[in-house]
Amino acid sequence: MGEPTWPGGPRGASTADNRASRAQSPVGRDAECALLVGLLQSLSDRGAALLVLGDPGIGKSTLLDYVAGCARHRILRARGVESEAVLPYTVLADLLLPLRPYFAELPSIQRRALETCFALVEADEPNPYAVCAATLGVLAAAGEAHPLVLLVDDLHWADPSSRRALQFVARRLATERVALVLAARPAPDDDVTWEGVPRLTLAPLDEGDCLRLLTRDGVDPAEPASTRLVRLSMGNPLVLVEYAKALVAAKESGDEVSETAWETPGPLVERAWWSRLRTLSPETRTALLYVAACHTPELGVLAQALAAEGMPLTALDEAEEAGLIHVRGAAYELRHPVLRALVFRRSSVAQRLHVYRTLADLSAGELRTWYLASATVGTDEKVAEALADAAARSRRRGALGAAAHAWRRAAELSPSAGARAQRLLNAARDAFYSGASRDAVDWCEQALRWSRDARLTADIELLRGQACGWLGEPARAHRALVAAAEAVEPVDRARACALYATATLPATMDGRMRAAVDTGARSAALADLIEKEAGGAPGVLPSRHLANVMHGCAQALAGGVQEGRRLLLAGRAGLHGDWPLEEQQFGVQIGQALSWVDERDAAMSVLDAVIDRARREGVPALLPYALIGRCEVTSWSRWQVARAAGTESLHWALELGHRAMAGYAQLLMARLDGLRGDRAGCEDRIADYERHCGHDLRGLELFAQAALGSAALTAGDPETARAHLVRALSIADEIGLDNPNLMPFLSELAEAHVRAGDPAAAAALADRLDQWARTTALVWPAAAHAHCRIMLAESADQVDAWLRTAEHLHARAEMVFERARTKLTSGTLLRRFRRPAAARGLLLDAQLAFAGLGAGTWQARAATELAAAGHRAVEARPTVPPIDRLTAQELQVALAIGDGLSNGEAAAALFVSRKTVEAHLTRVYRKLGVRSRSELAGYLVRADMVR
Repeated sequence: MGEPTWPGGPRGASTADNRASRAQSPVGRDAECALLVGLLQSLSDRGAALLVLGDPGIGKSTLLDYVAGCARHRILRARGVESEAVLPYTVLADLLLPLRPYFAELPSIQRRALETCFALVEADEPNPYAVCAATLGVLAAAGEAHPLVLLVDDLHWADPSSRRALQFVARRLATERVALVLAARPAPDDDVTWEGVPRLTLAPLDEGDCLRLLTRDGVDPAEPASTRLVRLSMGNPLVLVEYAKALVAAKESGDEVSETAWETPGPLVERAWWSRLRTLSPETRTALLYVAACHTPELGVLAQALAAEGMPLTALDEAEEAGLIHVRGAAYELRHPVLRALVFRRSSVAQRLHVYRTLADLSAGELRTWYLASATVGTDEKVAEALADAAARSRRRGALGAAAHAWRRAAELSPSAGARAQRLLNAARDAFYSGASRDAVDWCEQALRWSRDARLTADIELLRGQACGWLGEPARAHRALVAAAEAVEPVDRARACALYATATLPATMDGRMRAAVDTGARSAALADLIEKEAGGAPGVLPSRHLANVMHGCAQALAGGVQEGRRLLLAGRAGLHGDWPLEEQQFGVQIGQALSWVDERDAAMSVLDAVIDRARREGVPALLPYALIGRCEVTSWSRWQVARAAGTESLHWALELGHRAMAGYAQLLMARLDGLRGDRAGCEDRIADYERHCGHDLRGLELFAQAALGSAALTAGDPETARAHLVRALSIADEIGLDNPNLMPFLSELAEAHVRAGDPAAAAALADRLDQWARTTALVWPAAAHAHCRIMLAESADQVDAWLRTAEHLHARAEMVFERARTKLTSGTLLRRFRRPAAARGLLLDAQLAFAGLGAGTWQARAATELAAAGHRAVEARPTVPPIDRLTAQELQVALAIGDGLSNGEAAAALFVSRKTVEAHLTRVYRKLGVRSRSELAGYLVRADMVR
């Protein structure tokens, strides 16, 4: 992504500049330093996050030190430590515990979650996202009191729970007086995990900067060795500095330096440190191994450990004098993280195991367990059980990432194949629910190699299939789920039923509707058998409920609308009052699918219930799915609500790593952008979709083509529109999608045919819509058929007749855009058939409807036709309704406040800070011209935003 910028505000600029002048600017990093100073200067008014990426030794820590030297605000620092990555919330605790007085300002659910994760109180398992929201709340409250600078180094070694919380916060600091600067090594998934966070990648220094750095460190750049050092360092400043120190030391001692003296094998940065490490005495090397192995090398702990070896703490003096360690607080710290790996590599396995056993003898609790695990070679069930207990404790604290890693290490130590498989499944499950779907898939595959039990294998395959679906690999998910169902069916029909049902959704994402119907039918058949064998009443068993929902979804997509409606309504009736998480998952599927079968009110009722529950309990896992369902339903008539829902769905899908759902959200938003006249915005979204999803999601490809076609038609390019829309319909036929409600672009395709001079193609499409209307009894294809007949009408009487039919159908279902287009077409033709008086009312209705939707291009077209029909007092230029001036997040805040939530309640519901809500609400009032909550609520009702 492009280099971020922050404006330097007038307040505090001189102070920051003065501090910057006193802080030593790293050589070759002038642009980076200016960027960071700008961030600090703007902190009095706004916050920001910056992720600094670079290879080891490239200067990330030096830049953080520079920020600390420039900042005039309170600074909190933390760093990830490789040996502590298994301990949950360690980095987050370093940042937040100094701010504990601000915990009292949090909502009770968030405060309890934060205190539980830090083991300050005992409570049930906290929701990880309640911890994330609480972290944001504490930082926002502290920043409100005094601007705050957070510096986190070596983020790649932070524990997963802390890393997730910091990722969450980094996207939400714009309105807070908090600066968050994070330093990490680059990772392949940075574009996904840090989506929306400014990033700064440090490049190697050029030759001139390298020579200046050598000069600063006492090496003459004209010396022949300088050129060699620059070449060997490859622009890495740490390597260059260490080589320079070694060169200076050699010259001071009178040693000759050969041409090849520096070219020791191994990683670049480690070579630079080895010259110091190899000069240490054996005793000091042993003592240094304890520093490297210690999770927290406190001086007291190290003194005890070294005493067990018969050594004093002064054995480390030599390492300190060599610049390999230094004292920070009451603990020793390696001068650079790569030293840990280097110290380990230069010691024997026996030495490392002995050190870990000694540290275990001196420790207690979870720390002792991890030391014992590190000291174990092969398998050990006792240690494995202890790690499993640690994993369970981490899970209770909501630290699912740490729990996953504990389960995985417990599996590695398990002597029993069955126990190993079960613990790997536990690791995969916690990884999956923490958002690490790729780890979940990998660990499921490891578990499958050890599982000898058909039922356990089925459970592993179920989780692997779900994770593959989230990762956007539907073909792989469907194959694995069906194969697992077939394998377990002879011994456990309930598990087979669940596997077949779960396989239905990835089949639809893969564009295989017939396969989806088949797996749904197999699930339903097994549910029948299970019900019969159990002697239970129909519809009450979990297997029956699941089968109804998934088979109903497949039927609705493949054209079996009546049967799909029956099954989905049965599933809706089976939802119980408390709606536990499993039923909320069913609810999302039911709600989305009910909109496909003309049950939109029921769909919204279910989806709203899931969304409200997720917001109230701080559990966003289902929000991407429920919000995309809301976006689908409201896209027919309430585009502002649809855009707000789609934007939030996309945000959460990216945050949670749901690749397929992020892609679908982009496509729905692209269609809305195109129809509103933003063709470039539509094309940008399609490009984002293709970059993230490629062509793996065959079931979504038709929506990409449809969005591009709709944008082209809106822009007045019928030939391009026709090409895209014909392709979209062709894909629908290829994949077996046979529900016209999922293809609202068909009436646009008919118009593109007519405007391109091919009425015969439009007539053929009208016939097909008529056939769909008869076989499905859906309202939209019948209304679209009437619209097509209006386009093809040869007289005013034909227009009137088909318009009456269309109006009757539109009275049965709210479809504002489709109705407005029908009136625009009718008014245009009536004017041409010399019926201007009849045309004017239709065109005026269309213009107003388009204006309300924010469809500016369509509004302008209606205004032009209206003027041609003799209605002179018409503003042909598109007008933007005030509600359309709100950003997606401003609209979300407005809707929350309009629903009667307080600022604090709205902040908790939207997973932002109270200050963010207040800032957005101020802008909402200004843009809408309202002055109070009651005026806002009334405005939203009149704008049809809330009902």
